Amino acid sequence: MAQVIIGVDAGTTVIKSVAFSLDGEELHKSSVENAVDRPESGWAEQSMVTTWKKTAQTLSEVEDQLDDDDEVLALGVTGQGDGCWLVDEDGDPVRPAILWSDGRASSVVQAWQQSGVSERVYDICGGTQFPGSSLVILRWLKENEPERYEEADTVFYCKDWLKYKLTDELTTDPSDASLPYVESESAEYSDEVLDVVGMPEVGEMRPDLVPGTDVVGGLTRNAAVETGLPEGTPVVSGFIDIAASAFGSGAANPGDGSSIVGTTSVNQTVLDEAPDDDEQTGILLTLGVEGGLWTKFMSSMTGTPNLDWAIEEIMDKSSFNLVEEEVESIPVGSDGLIYHPFLSSAGERAPFLNPNARAQFMGLNQEHTQAHLVRAVYEGISLAMRDCFTHLPQNADEVYLSGGGANSDFWCQMFADCLNATIIIPEGTEFGAKGAALLAGVGTGAYDDLPGAAATTSSVSQSFEPRPKKVQQYSRWYDVYTDAYEATFAVWDERVEALEDLRYMSQSAGARPNKKTVVGKDTVKGGYDD
Repeated sequence: MAQVIIGVDAGTTVIKSVAFSLDGEELHKSSVENAVDRPESGWAEQSMVTTWKKTAQTLSEVEDQLDDDDEVLALGVTGQGDGCWLVDEDGDPVRPAILWSDGRASSVVQAWQQSGVSERVYDICGGTQFPGSSLVILRWLKENEPERYEEADTVFYCKDWLKYKLTDELTTDPSDASLPYVESESAEYSDEVLDVVGMPEVGEMRPDLVPGTDVVGGLTRNAAVETGLPEGTPVVSGFIDIAASAFGSGAANPGDGSSIVGTTSVNQTVLDEAPDDDEQTGILLTLGVEGGLWTKFMSSMTGTPNLDWAIEEIMDKSSFNLVEEEVESIPVGSDGLIYHPFLSSAGERAPFLNPNARAQFMGLNQEHTQAHLVRAVYEGISLAMRDCFTHLPQNADEVYLSGGGANSDFWCQMFADCLNATIIIPEGTEFGAKGAALLAGVGTGAYDDLPGAAATTSSVSQSFEPRPKKVQQYSRWYDVYTDAYEATFAVWDERVEALEDLRYMSQSAGARPNKKTVVGKDTVKGGYDD
């Protein structure tokens, strides 16, 4: 008989369930894709019902792989953060979930920045508001879908919706609720933040706040039928996927760095106290566990999609190995070519916030080849990672790396050189699910605490040391990279205004009336009075 813990990682596009042994070995797993719907340009939604059914499917498939005498000690859940997952008083979805990557609420962020609301919210919760933030989306719904807003009884995050379907308990944890409902020092709900944004009624919509290592309930009979797991199996509160992945990869002690280079590029440092932060950039996750732990993270809106786009559209090659053979011969700096990896239609959020930001090549000349362009994309994503770590409160000498980017030795060495840090590739692949399982293990007594759980279950696959000459070269090129995008802030704003003018001109004559230019580092989409 084996004792196992199951971790669920409900990502934006893939849902995974994984059974782990108590020493951290991945025993069995199941995964299924989950579609993102885009009903309008810049929008991103997901069916809550489908998300639950696919989660139950993966759990059932993992249960089928277990031996008859295996004992499931606990179930942990993590998932995509931010966004807005609403249910009514009967626990049914009010509408499709609006995801973290949705850009429809840019005008709300603009208004809050111009009025000083965003700054006051940051002082309370330690997080930068962006269009995909829960409270920002709620404001948009209140203004644009008032009937659905009134119908909403509870505001969830993704993992909390799944935990509700597993246990019938309405809960979240401080890490997910850090942006923006939780006060960073106390790890408790803040009513002040709701008063600041003029939405005190949201206080009645917040679910119970339960620390990530606490059991929220047992698997219900209905959930047991759908998943095949034993009724009453303990389900633990869990962390947002960003924090769960850090602990699952081994970054569990203050000073440890973690990067997940995937759909987004998530960069964070584990802290033992909430930092003083006058710069107001990035997001502080208050974990709310015994002894006090925080992670400060900065997450670029897009990571590997930049490279996927470049290889498909520029080189038209399906093998990363073939591509890397060509780009590896190009020198640091891509012979003067810079790429800014701001490919998302929602702009960029770290280390600066500007929904008008867009990806761009700079310095192109007739001697540059396809390989130069792709090399510049590799470097742009790497320099964006450095940009994030530069603005985090504590330098990390070691960075635990996971996600698709960790599969490339060429890129891992570039990360080490750009960051001037040792890049550690941990054993395993499913670090989000593993982090959820470790939390479940702590919550049910299988491990004493999170650092101990990470130490017991983590091992190093390989590591990459920074090369001093390359470190010097990338440090110089980083200065050009940042100067170049800072010089473009006003152009990004003008681009939005010009596009609005062009659309208006295509339907009528002349420029749009009531034009208002908004220029600056913190500019948000807009520029016109309605």
